[in-house]
Amino acid sequence: MRHPYCRKQRASAHGQRPKMAAPTESDLAPARDAVGTLLDSLGLSAELYAVEPREGRWAVIVECATESGWQRAELQAGPELFAAIRGDADARAALLAEWRTQLAACKKD
Repeated sequence: MRHPYCRKQRASAHGQRPKMAAPTESDLAPARDAVGTLLDSLGLSAELYAVEPREGRWAVIVECATESGWQRAELQAGPELFAAIRGDADARAALLAEWRTQLAACKKD
């Protein structure tokens, strides 16, 4: 039997993202603003989005215009969302790269 801490270290070594403290209602408005700022920097021509706390992370549901209609994608963010807005260039770049890939079919300005 492995020690519980060994399992935790092993899980993080496999690329799983750390969970943040349970999001509170007071975190929702800043998270929504942060997501809006990041999505604006992607230059999407038309999008709707919602931010919801889910399993210790943020679920970011984005619907965007594509050439053939609309696409829906569910993105994930954790503590790196607030780090990106506070000026952490690495966190911002990582989130934008991941989201850009998942929203590649969306029309751009």
